[in-house]
Amino acid sequence: MGIEGLELTSDEAAFLAANHIAGVILFSRNIVDMVQVQRLIGQIRGAASPPPTLWIDQEGGRVQRLKMPFTNFPSPFQFSYLAQHDLPKAERLLEMAGRLCGLELASLGIGVNCAPVLDLREPGADPVIGERAFSDEPAQAITLIEKWLDGFQPTGVMPIGKHFPGHGAATSDSHKTLPVLDCTMKQLETRELLPFHHFRQRLPAFMTAHISMRKIDPDNPATCSQILLIDLLRDKWNFKGLIVSDALEMGALSGTMEERAYRTVIGGCDLLLSCTGAMEDNQQTLAGIIRALEKLDPARHQATQKRIDRILPDYRLTPGDPTRLLEDSDYFHDRNEVERLTEERFSIDPTERAE
Repeated sequence: MGIEGLELTSDEAAFLAANHIAGVILFSRNIVDMVQVQRLIGQIRGAASPPPTLWIDQEGGRVQRLKMPFTNFPSPFQFSYLAQHDLPKAERLLEMAGRLCGLELASLGIGVNCAPVLDLREPGADPVIGERAFSDEPAQAITLIEKWLDGFQPTGVMPIGKHFPGHGAATSDSHKTLPVLDCTMKQLETRELLPFHHFRQRLPAFMTAHISMRKIDPDNPATCSQILLIDLLRDKWNFKGLIVSDALEMGALSGTMEERAYRTVIGGCDLLLSCTGAMEDNQQTLAGIIRALEKLDPARHQATQKRIDRILPDYRLTPGDPTRLLEDSDYFHDRNEVERLTEERFSIDPTERAE
């Protein structure tokens, strides 16, 4: 669930305590500075026992909720430009960036990062993904993401690969409307699915795309598609991790939040994101989940609960000391190196690459 503001309200605290919410996701509206966000995290952790996991989007570039005094990360696509000129340097900086990101989140007690983006940057697509992708080629994307994960995963923060089965070719923004792609499963398997297939055993979770693959499932977006989430991801690929929905309130989905939550659980998601911070939306999402569980095969429900119980508790992190981290000389050195890349300019501007 999302929360409304800079402090946890009494209604939000009561909802957390009563309903065993799996996690709370923080956005820019919830963050002013390090002192404030530490206080907010303390309030969230104190509202329920065991405490919910803390989630955030910290991809780098234009999608990073934590700003100063933490690292100003380059956009993921910036690393692909560097890799064209100096691959060893790109790989070294990516591992540094992953480690810095994980250390910063862990120091605050944030245990889940909705990153890395596994989508590919595609020509002619809507810029909603764009520079958030690590590359426009599957092999290079896999190589670069591997290095970022090499730095990130040892910090103990959970990564989530997104947006399954691939959002990079969408010609519209799923925050506003439902993108529709006409590719077949065979076409999807030769390109967009390659990073997801490669990381299916390494990543503990995938996030879905609110995107219609109408030649594969004409009736449901990927977030609600048993064909993609159960038949392909669970059964064919034997994916053992969590399947997490993208934010249910996005314009690509239709109906009330209760209806969206119901369809998403039936479709195969283990965890649902209700991110607006409005209590009515959180309550409706919970109602949709309860309604879906009444219809769901008990074996599927039990399998979901086992996955959540096996994976999520490891990322219920106790906050550390971010001030001590910021004063560490090794951290400071690596941060300076990574931030230099943010200011570096290549012959082609990343924002123009797709065209």
